[in-house]
This record gives sequence, C-alpha cells and structure tokens, in this order.
Amino acid sequence: MSERRWKNAATPLSRWMLLVLLLGVVITSVVVGRGLYGSATVDGGGDYGAVFLILLYVNLFLVLALGFLVIRNLARLWLDRRRRMAGSQLRTRMVTLFVALSLFPTLVITLLSVELLNKGVDSWFSDQVSQALEKSLEVSRALYRENQRSVGHDAEDMVRNRIISSSFSLQGNEANMAALEIERQARQLDEIALIHSDGTHISRVGELPQEPTPDLTVIAPRSTRALMHTNDTGNIVRAYVRVGPDLFLVTGRYIDGQVLNHMETIESTYVDYNKLGASHGLLKGSHTITLILITLLLVLAAVWSGFRISETITEPITALVVGTRQVADGDLSVSLQVTGDDELATLMRSFNAMTQRLAENQQALQASNNLLEDRRRFMAAVVGNISSGVISVDHLGQISLMNPAAGSLLGIDPTNSVGHHFEKVMPEPVLAPLSSLLETALTLEAVGSENGMSELSVQIMMDVYNRPRTLLARLTLPDVGGPGFIVTFDDLTSVVHAQRSQAWSDVARRIAHEIKNPLTPIQLWAQRMRRRYLKPELADVTDWKVLDEGTQSIIQQVDELKVLVDEFSTFARLPRPDMKKDFLSDTLHEVLTLHDAEFKDLSIEVHLDESIPPFPFDRAQIKQVVTNLLTNAVAAMEDDRAQEISAAPSDTLVIRACVAENGRGVYVQVEDNGPGIPVGSRDRVFEPYFTTKQKGTGLGLAIVKKIIEDHGGRLWVKEAPNGGTLMEFMLPLAGPRQLPIPEHGGQEESVNAIPS
Repeated sequence: MSERRWKNAATPLSRWMLLVLLLGVVITSVVVGRGLYGSATVDGGGDYGAVFLILLYVNLFLVLALGFLVIRNLARLWLDRRRRMAGSQLRTRMVTLFVALSLFPTLVITLLSVELLNKGVDSWFSDQVSQALEKSLEVSRALYRENQRSVGHDAEDMVRNRIISSSFSLQGNEANMAALEIERQARQLDEIALIHSDGTHISRVGELPQEPTPDLTVIAPRSTRALMHTNDTGNIVRAYVRVGPDLFLVTGRYIDGQVLNHMETIESTYVDYNKLGASHGLLKGSHTITLILITLLLVLAAVWSGFRISETITEPITALVVGTRQVADGDLSVSLQVTGDDELATLMRSFNAMTQRLAENQQALQASNNLLEDRRRFMAAVVGNISSGVISVDHLGQISLMNPAAGSLLGIDPTNSVGHHFEKVMPEPVLAPLSSLLETALTLEAVGSENGMSELSVQIMMDVYNRPRTLLARLTLPDVGGPGFIVTFDDLTSVVHAQRSQAWSDVARRIAHEIKNPLTPIQLWAQRMRRRYLKPELADVTDWKVLDEGTQSIIQQVDELKVLVDEFSTFARLPRPDMKKDFLSDTLHEVLTLHDAEFKDLSIEVHLDESIPPFPFDRAQIKQVVTNLLTNAVAAMEDDRAQEISAAPSDTLVIRACVAENGRGVYVQVEDNGPGIPVGSRDRVFEPYFTTKQKGTGLGLAIVKKIIEDHGGRLWVKEAPNGGTLMEFMLPLAGPRQLPIPEHGGQEESVNAIPS
C-alpha cells in the first residue's frame, strides 16, 4: 500500500479508535462514580471487587489501544523523516510542540489529582469518619430501643400498679374506654387496648392499624413482663402484658417515618462504608488508572491535533515545494488546488498567479527569442554570405565575431580567431591600421565626437596567399555604452584594377591620338629619302650606308610604334561584341589552322567536347582571345627554352574545351609547360602594361579580360599540373546576361569537367 493510501486508510481507523476510547472513558467515569457515590444502593450480597476487576480490564484495553495509536503515528512520522519526505520535519516539530504543551501541564494536573484523590480517599476511611458512623448507628438504634422500652414500661407500670386489672373486663365498655383514654393521653401513647388471649378486643382507644396478634402463650401466667412486638415496617411498636388468665393489656406507639428513614440511611451507609473500606486500595488504583487514561487521551488528542494541524499546514507547503521544483525544472503549467481561505490558501493562489504570469512571460519571451533567433539567423546568413569581411571587437580587444569572408580576405581561420585578442590573430599588415582605428574609436567614444563623425576608415595593402590585395577597413562608431565595435573589410583589388584599367585606357587613348598623327609623315619621309638618295649609282657615296641603315631603322621603329598605337587604340576603344550563335569548336579549330605554321615545332594536344552546343558569342573577338593566349603560351615556352630555366623534353601546348557540369557555361583552357607565372604576379597579369615577358606592351591579357567580361564570362590564371601556366576562361551559354556567375566557380568545376 502506498503511503498516501495508508494515510487515507489510517484516518477512519484513528477516528474509530478515538471514538472507542472516549466511550471507554465515559463508561469508566460512570462506573467509578457509581462506586464512589452510589455505594449506599449496593446490597449486601454484591461483589464490588468484581466490578473493579472488570474496570481494570477495560482500562488496560483502552491503554493498549491508545498505545497502539501513538506508536503507529510515531512510526509513520519516523519513516517519513527517514525518507526525507517534504513536511516531515515540520510535522515532527509541531507534534513535539503539541505533545510538550499538553504533556507537562497534563502530568502536573494528573499528579496533583492523584495526590488529592489519594488524600481524599484516605480521609474518607479515617478513624474519625468510622467512629462517627458507628456512633450515629448506635444513637439511632438506642432511640429506637428507647421507644420500645417506653411502650413496654408503660404497659408494665399500668398492670403493676393495678391501674389496669382483670376487673376491667367486668365493667362496661364505656367505662373501660374512658379509663383507657385517660391513661393513653397521660402516657402519650397512640394505642391502649384490652384483648382476650384469642386476640379479640374488649376495649380499644387509639387509631393504630390492627395487625395480627402474636403468640401470647409465651407470657408466663403470673409474669408482669411485657412482650414487645414490631410490625413488618418497624414503624409501630406494641407491648403485650398479662392482666389475667385470659386478659392482656396492649400499648402501642407509632414511630415517626423520618426517624426510621434516618435509621435505615445510617445503617446502609455504615454497611457500604465498611465494604468500601475493605477495597479502598482498589478504588484508589482504579481512579489513578482513570486519571492516567485521561492523561493519555489528552496526549493522544494533542498528537492527533498536531498531526491534523501539521497536515493542514504541511500539505499546502508540500504542494508549494513540489510546484516550486517543477517550476525550477521549467514546467510552468503547475496549478495548485486551493482549499480554504486562510493565509496558506492566499499563498497558493499567489503561487498560481505567479506561475501563470511566468508562463505568459515565458511565452512572450519565447516568441521574442524566436524572433531574435530568426533575426540572428538572418543576420548570420547575411554576414556569412556577404563578400565583405565583418569582425566584431569588444572594448578589451577580444574578437567576438568573424565571418568567413573576413577570414578569406585576411588569410586567417575565423573559427580559431573568435575569443582571442585581435593582436594575436591579425596578420602584421592589418595589425597596425586596426590598432589605430580602435584607439581612435575608443578616444572618440570617451570624449564624444564633436564633428558628427560616425565612421573611421583606412586602406590596407597586404599579400594574402602570396597575392597582393587592397583592403578598405571601416569602423562604425557605436552608440554610447555599446558592446564593442564592428570593423568591415572590403576587397578593393578589383576596384583598384578597374581604376587602373580606366586610367590606362584614358592614357592609351591620348597616346594613340598624339603619337599616331606624326608617325605617318615620319614613315613617309623616310621612305621618300630612301627612294631619292638610295639609288644604285650612289652606292659608293660615303654616307649611303649610314642613310640606308638610318632610314630602315626609322621605318621599322615606326611600324613597331604603329603596332603599339593600334594596341592602345584597341584597348581604349574595344568595340562591343557582335553576339551571334556559332560553334566554339569551329572557332578553336580555325585559330589552330591559322597558326599551324607558327606552332609546327610544338606538341599540341587538343581536347574539344563535340557536344558543345552553339551559343551567342563574337567569333572575331573570341579568335583574338584564343590567339593571344596561344601566343603568350608559345612566347613563355620560347623564353623558358632560351634561358634554359627548365629541362622539359619538348614544348607542349594543351587546349581543352567542354560544357560545365551545371550546363550553364563552356570552359576553355590553354595550358603550357613553360616556367609559369609567380604567385605574386598572377593577380596583376590582367592589369594594363603589366608583363612578365622581355618584350610586350602588357595590354594583351588586359584586352582578353575585357573581351571575356563583355561576353559575361570570367578569366582565371592558374598553375598547371606540370608547373607551367593554365589560362582558363568561361563563356555563358545564354549570353552575357546570365547571372549569377561565381567568382571562382569555374576553378574546381572546370578542372574536373574538362577532360585531360
């Protein structure tokens, strides 16, 4: 049986036992009271010891039942304390308090009551009381005997003094009646009569009731002694005296009923007193047990009251403890059942109201947290996917946030950087500018910005993975008391390149305009001088050879300047592509055929995907792109062979083309086995007037890049597996408007997609 069921079952049992106990106490009190105050009614044949024995057994049963209840409740309380059940300690203190408050006063009262009872019982059976009862009994008996003696003495006196003689029977009845009346009044008798030996009345005065005559033969013939006779109730006393052989004198007196009652009361009291005196020890013991039983009853009532009151207190407290634990565990749906209208009920109602408000606040907080989490995820997604680098730094310099773009731009690991001081993770080129920004921001935050400045910025030049980059670091000043600073990094490399390209485009346009005009007259005058002065008949002239070499050099240099001017013009005024659907494979084959004689000493590998569909592109410009890439590759291998940088067995040129895996573009690769391009120069090869060749203007790859970008494509330079250079470009199948195009999406994809 569970503890709660046991408690529920124990409640009616305790009530039943308490009812039996109260009934037993009532019975015991009645019996004891009967023994104390009703002893006069106990007849002489009763055995009062048996009554006390029964009373002792009843008391013993009640004491055992009481002890069982007390021990059972204490055992249950002890088990609750061992199990550390909620409220057990409070119940223990309350029960102890109730027992202490009831036990000590009850013990004092019980001891005093027992002492007073013993003294009272002992005083009942003292010698003075016993002698007083004996004297009272003797006095009552003496009074009764005196009445009897007086009646007999009057009868004997009248016969002895011949006041009444045998002659009375011879006289008339009236004379007898008069004489008898005189004597009756004189002697204060209630009756005087003369009767025959057979009991018949001769003369009679008085009003006493007639009763059967006793046997008069017991009176001697000549005796003057009176025969005393009392009726059954004892209230009439008669004396019989012989007057003659057959004549008897009868005197009678009525005894007062109160006197007889007093005599009976005194006698019965004396008898009961003697019986009680024989068992006064048992009487004291029975009353002592009764007082002990009442004491135990009070203690039990205190214990039971303590349990009941403690339950009324501890049950709500236990419910509050359990509810508090559930709330601490996160369950805010707790609702306590409230009964009553006391302070504990008010506390439980307050608890329910608190949990309800907490639940409402939790729901609102959860909704707010969900909204904040959605915003955080959105911001994290935005920060994680934007191209700008974002770093959050607190006032102590600890990095609390770094997105992947910042790690990529700065060349550090974002995961290992968060939580560290920026001085420990930032590369050297960034450290000094960032420290300056943070110091300035802290100063402005401390003193306040008077000029309305809200942002600080600095440009940083650094190498990331051996590639030069231009970064713009911007720090936004937070509000006063903000958690820290947000620093953003933007890659300005492409912007700088674009600015340089635009600047060089303007320069090239001016150069083409300013140089091209005088070149033609110079070349024409050199040619005219040759026609006029370099005739065969003038070959012996001393300066003829000098003139020949000079004019020839002028013409050659002018031709080279024209080529340079044409490249300037092409770079500055590259026409928009004429987009027409065509086959890229045919274009590539055409370029290879045109330069077949030029590439006859090379080993050329061609891997073209014949499944490339026709798509819009400018055939002439793409031919120019491929021609430029092939020319650069051949020139690189020739320079490598001339300088004997590598010991390649043969110059190999590889051309690949295939459709991208996503089907959105076409990738073309031109690979050589030359010396390759240094890592630090790869990002600059597409800048105008940057070249790694001994000869060249540096505009070829810039023009190639511009053509590819006008087609909506991308261009990359990589290191070939054999150590040479791999130039790769991508053209969208849908034309230049197809977006988005990944910044380096074709790097990994093209390597896997293009067959080798």
